[in-house]
Amino acid sequence: MTEQSRNAWISKDDPKLVSSRQKDIFEDILEDRKNGRDIGYVLRTRDVPTFKLNKKRTPSEVKTHVMASDRVQFAIEQACIETKLPREEVTAEALSILDEMAHNQSMTAIRGFAFFLMKIFKSLYRRIYVNADGIQKVRDMVKEYPILLMPTHRSYMDFLLMSYVFYHYDLPLPVIAAAMDFMGMKGVGWLLRNSGAFYIRRSFGDDHLYWAVFTEYVQSQICNGDAPIEFYVEGTRSRTSKSYTPKFGMLSAALEPYFKSHIPDIMVVPCSISYDRILEESLYAYELLGVPKPKESTSGLLKARKILDEDFGNVHINFGEPISIRKYTEGFVDRSLHNLAPRYMASLTHQEQDIIKKLAHQMVLTHQKHMVVSPWAMMAMVLMQSQEGITLRQLAREVDWLKRQAANLGAYIDWPASESAESILRENLRLHSNIVKVTGEDVVELVQVAPPAHAKATDALMITAGQHLMLSLYRNHILHVFVRPAMIAISVNSSCQERLSMNELFTKYSFLEQLLCRDFVFIPGNTRSDFEMALLTLTHMCGVVMDKDELLVAQSVNKHTTFYSHIFEPFLLGYWILCQYLLSNHPKVGGKPLAKTQKTLVKEAQMLTARLIQEGVVKHYEMLSLDMMNNGLHALFHMGGVCKERRDGVAYMYPNTRRLSNITDQLGQFIDVPPLPSVSINLHSKTVTVNAKL
Repeated sequence: MTEQSRNAWISKDDPKLVSSRQKDIFEDILEDRKNGRDIGYVLRTRDVPTFKLNKKRTPSEVKTHVMASDRVQFAIEQACIETKLPREEVTAEALSILDEMAHNQSMTAIRGFAFFLMKIFKSLYRRIYVNADGIQKVRDMVKEYPILLMPTHRSYMDFLLMSYVFYHYDLPLPVIAAAMDFMGMKGVGWLLRNSGAFYIRRSFGDDHLYWAVFTEYVQSQICNGDAPIEFYVEGTRSRTSKSYTPKFGMLSAALEPYFKSHIPDIMVVPCSISYDRILEESLYAYELLGVPKPKESTSGLLKARKILDEDFGNVHINFGEPISIRKYTEGFVDRSLHNLAPRYMASLTHQEQDIIKKLAHQMVLTHQKHMVVSPWAMMAMVLMQSQEGITLRQLAREVDWLKRQAANLGAYIDWPASESAESILRENLRLHSNIVKVTGEDVVELVQVAPPAHAKATDALMITAGQHLMLSLYRNHILHVFVRPAMIAISVNSSCQERLSMNELFTKYSFLEQLLCRDFVFIPGNTRSDFEMALLTLTHMCGVVMDKDELLVAQSVNKHTTFYSHIFEPFLLGYWILCQYLLSNHPKVGGKPLAKTQKTLVKEAQMLTARLIQEGVVKHYEMLSLDMMNNGLHALFHMGGVCKERRDGVAYMYPNTRRLSNITDQLGQFIDVPPLPSVSINLHSKTVTVNAKL
């Protein structure tokens, strides 16, 4: 579909359904570009504010500073001692690491890239919304403080959109931490590097020389205020559209200059990017099922250009309130503790590390708070519980009810105020016609989704699962809104008692939080306050009845508690099946169950789940997600239900049978557990046969 034909298609819709240029706190920055000359836009003079203490440096001067720093020189000396290699050879290795890593911002490349991006964005998206007040706050801060940008990461488009926004508003383009995968893309890798990307390995391990070069490279630019530093606190793209638990390495390196008094403050800016439709939706679904993602390549990018003919709706980019690290840490850290040791050697204190972990978790929760929830996310949530199809009228009723619940819980809903629910739903069904269809009888059904070209020998079960996982990507976009009240609702709906004391409720809530801690993000130490707020929400808005310090079960079971429980049933049931599989893993070596790699355990648990779905024992196709199985295994390890050991550098895991049995029994109290056949799994023939101890 060309840009002209797509605009014509949009114009046929009710005008009120086509979002306006100004909407609440957002403004569309794409509209003028659709009517203007791209070449004039990218060649215009930019009036860019700079950090007041910045000393202008070329990329080569940045490298010179990094190599001459005390940190890197010390790391070179240590590497010489450890490896017994000559200094010249280790220095050459450090320089090679830096050359591989460093960006090389060039305005010529940036302007060319901006022209290229304009064409892509105008073809893919109807509108790109940005909250202008958030941008103004960034503009006000750029001159005064070094800035860390922390966007959400749900798509490859995230860093392109962020750079485009900063280009559009005449702000200094961010320097972006990028994965090495992109560096090998011919032409594209060079273009990204020259537009501000610096390439880092996904894991540094114990490579102290690499750590030193990386840390000095990042900190040098922060201290000099060369440009905003952009990185993803979640570490990688979310294949599920849920937030991942944060990583701390990059954040620690970025904040260390403040803790060691190199600079007076750093401003951290969270940014939430919400998509009506995700470019990688099909790739994500099959990746979750175990189909390896295709390697990033220029030829693959060129083959994917057919997506430019599709409509991906709107994008919302919401810049959150900037956080001053000085104010955030005031009264909690003593920076003078670092004065007695060389600043490149002393590690951060336990207090500073705890604050970094708390800030990282808070960043993720702030991301969630500022996400824009589309009608499709709520439609997907209803459709996930209506696998056999649902009438459009019933879907409209359910979504309207769900919209009120989400809004009451603080979600920002992108909902045209003057339109009927049915017309809004039809518009979203058109946008996602690759996943759903409306029959002649006005019944909404899932359509068969063709697997991506690289997913070879995919059977009917996996194709159906891919279809459901694509839908779950959008349902997941709103799950964080309900997860805390739902963990109480699950206890209410599954209780056989007439009353539940506050202590019993909190114990159950704490258990579920531990179990779901990898699928959802909770701030460590906030369990009690989260529980109390969730209970308050349920009693004030969802009809849950308390009598003094006890919850009245029968009076509290209603549509709210039932719906919330059903939303999270696939996670609990998936974990329960994982537990049962692990308990059936009974062959013993040296008095303990046979240990296997995490990859093997997860794959075999997925195969068991596939067999149970085929036999009609369970019905939730999303339980085939390897992400869910991996998260469950991690949670069970931290709860003591699974043990880990290393052999030749490879991690092996095996069940702690007594503890895992206890967890399984507790988990089974929250859900209706199915009667399972006994099962064993042959990975080589990919068959499942019966024999397990359940």
